[in-house]
Amino acid sequence: MTGNVERDITGRAEDVQATLFGVTSGGRPPLEHANVPSSTRAAITSATESMRVSGGGAPGAMEVNTGAIVSAIGALSRVNEQTGDALLGTTAADAEVAAWSMTGHPLLVAAAASAAVSKAALIAAQARLTLIHVQLASAKQHYDMVEASVGSLFGPRILTMPGWNLSGSATRGLRTALDEFGTAVKRADITTPAELASKVRITSFGVMVAGGGPEGTNAVIRGVGLDDVLDSTLQTPMPSAFMSGTRAYGELGGQPGDGFTLGQYARVWAENLLTGIGETEAQVGTEEAALQAELGGSWPVVRTAINGLSGKPGFTWLTPYSTGRSLSPAERLLYPFVHGHAVRPKAKETMTGITRKNAAEHGIVGLAERPLPGGINFDGAAPATVAGTAAVLKDAKNIVQDRENSTVMVQKTTDGSGRRAFSVVLTGTEVWHDGQGIHDIAGIVEGMRVQPHDALNELPPAQRAVLEALRDAGIQPGDSVVLTGHSLGGIDAAGLATNKEFQRLYSVKALTTFGAPVGGFEFPQDTSVMAVEHHDDLVPPLDGVKNPDGKNRSTVRVDTQYNGQYSNVGSLSGVAAHDMYTYTLGAQGISNSGHAAVEKHERALRSAVPAGSQANTETYIYAATEEHIVHNPEDR
Repeated sequence: MTGNVERDITGRAEDVQATLFGVTSGGRPPLEHANVPSSTRAAITSATESMRVSGGGAPGAMEVNTGAIVSAIGALSRVNEQTGDALLGTTAADAEVAAWSMTGHPLLVAAAASAAVSKAALIAAQARLTLIHVQLASAKQHYDMVEASVGSLFGPRILTMPGWNLSGSATRGLRTALDEFGTAVKRADITTPAELASKVRITSFGVMVAGGGPEGTNAVIRGVGLDDVLDSTLQTPMPSAFMSGTRAYGELGGQPGDGFTLGQYARVWAENLLTGIGETEAQVGTEEAALQAELGGSWPVVRTAINGLSGKPGFTWLTPYSTGRSLSPAERLLYPFVHGHAVRPKAKETMTGITRKNAAEHGIVGLAERPLPGGINFDGAAPATVAGTAAVLKDAKNIVQDRENSTVMVQKTTDGSGRRAFSVVLTGTEVWHDGQGIHDIAGIVEGMRVQPHDALNELPPAQRAVLEALRDAGIQPGDSVVLTGHSLGGIDAAGLATNKEFQRLYSVKALTTFGAPVGGFEFPQDTSVMAVEHHDDLVPPLDGVKNPDGKNRSTVRVDTQYNGQYSNVGSLSGVAAHDMYTYTLGAQGISNSGHAAVEKHERALRSAVPAGSQANTETYIYAATEEHIVHNPEDR
């Protein structure tokens, strides 16, 4: 993985907690951002209400037990019958008392009035019981209908068809839509057909219920989203009988009988495509690579002719095209579309520890230039909640301004008794090409290729920068570590958490990821893992692997409101849904939920990270840059 890359560490990191969070850096100003809605409270509430949890040793999405409804209907029927019998039993006595009351005797008149009131109360109770009976019967019919509809549309025969892996995400989307619609109708106080017609309308991106959202906002129920479709498609199993001889099958570690999904094969194919183009450009230059793509299928013939004519250097006008790696047929076909994202071979990596003296030189800014959404607070202490981990991620994303953020952060927390823990913070992708930083397309390729038994010095640069920051922070074998990451940062955090050598050195207590494709990573059983994914976010499904559920492993899906959400461009692009601002608001809603799996994960964080007035936090940051091999015609 590392090759002959030159590595250089130009300085060790020092504690920059005061630089980042000291009073001299100023306070946080109000946030103004295109993706953040005006009512952040409504966005947070929408996350709490929409969240669906699977795994973590706690109940997942809501399930309806129609058998319990049938039992309740039966019990109500019996009570109703007994109430009716009581009414009939008192009819003769009531008539007699009413007749005697006509004598005018005060006691008899009072008795008749009391009997009439009691009978009216029984009749009213019977009417209420009858209404509840009807409502329960209607509810049972509703859920039976939904189950029958879903079962007929997505039955076993269809679910097992190639390309129709809909058993999980699509049916989950349909079930969630029904729940959200019921909540929206209730909040909008729709009680008549006329109100239904005036407040509910069908749009191109879902069913809109006016006033059906939190804080008076509109609710939009979209059902199966583009992320569900992508998830279902990429999780389609591919027959090993047809794929076992392919290069991708071997790179996935396939053994006889192993099966992989369409998404797993697509990932390996895309990685090879981007690295192959990058290698070609490094060897022959972008000019020849473009010529190969333009000539297409005729390039091998042209190259053979050129080699035959030129032989040794001498035909100077031909020699630029006579040596070096050729693009494959697929690479030549796709070159015009993907060459800007090619992953190029590295020549040198440089890591620099951030200190108070060089912080400004590396673009590090204070609190005054790092706003957070309203209702979100982060004071610099290592977080021990889902909301806190999202806030520190967004803050870490903002610590570098006016340039590509190519940093990693480690926070060391120590309490009065000497107990300590180390929190690793890894931000997401900065650029979608192979740039000079480490949070780019090359980082994604390297991060998804890591294996549990890789040596620590073979890990991708972001993960090795974390190791340097941990060492500078004074970590010792056996110390507790918690990790959090967004997008590519989630991939890198997962890579460290699953590395066998890292596990032998340190105690990995918890991992929290946001918008990251981490389904294919196998975590230690005693590590609490929570993956947060947003509706419309197209990044988490890209690995083609469903997130496994476990006693200490959970996935939380939320539908947080954000600007542009209810538009075709906003919801279909998935960009705003993947933004860390959106995840920051959603994470606050998750922490507010009180869900058992969330509380369990946060207990794991609190048990690892010291907190309170006696806790002291130190922050260590590394910046890393890369230089690439550049084609030089004189090297031929």
